[in-house]
Amino acid sequence: MLPVSNENALSAVLLGLGLYFSILLVRGMRGYLLFRKVRPTAVLTWPVPRSGQLPFLLALGVVAAAVTVLNAYLARPFHHVLSQALMAAYFIWMVPLCQSIRLGFYDEGVWADTGFLPYAKIGRIAFRETPEIVLILLPRGRSRSFRLPVPPEEYGAARKVLEEKIRARVVNVEAGILGL
Repeated sequence: MLPVSNENALSAVLLGLGLYFSILLVRGMRGYLLFRKVRPTAVLTWPVPRSGQLPFLLALGVVAAAVTVLNAYLARPFHHVLSQALMAAYFIWMVPLCQSIRLGFYDEGVWADTGFLPYAKIGRIAFRETPEIVLILLPRGRSRSFRLPVPPEEYGAARKVLEEKIRARVVNVEAGILGL
């Protein structure tokens, strides 16, 4: 087996990071463009709760931008510079952009913490009311749930919107196990 040099190992890691952050940027941009499309149809929305990690993530982006400039100045290989630039773009640009997406109810579905879920794909609904209020949505045929943190002042309105959608048969909730 051939020995792996530090340069080759670093190149492999940076290629992997570049690929990972490019996928995150594409997914984030797709989500934001979908939000721009459904934003005019807002029924009941509220801002994303501010994360205490946001300043740390922005600082991480600034450090990645500085490393990008340093790598370019030192004439490092292109993929070294690109991977750091993609990291900086994600933390400086995409993280704040995704923070501007408003959670809540739209004409065609619900925008939760992991993205948009059309009403037709909602299989089960449950509110968890302690210590914070969270609407848990389970899509049909999948086990991954969508969580929608609901501010206490919007709780009644959120329940009303859901009841109206269920009554209008826009949301068809499956019966629970053993009828529960």
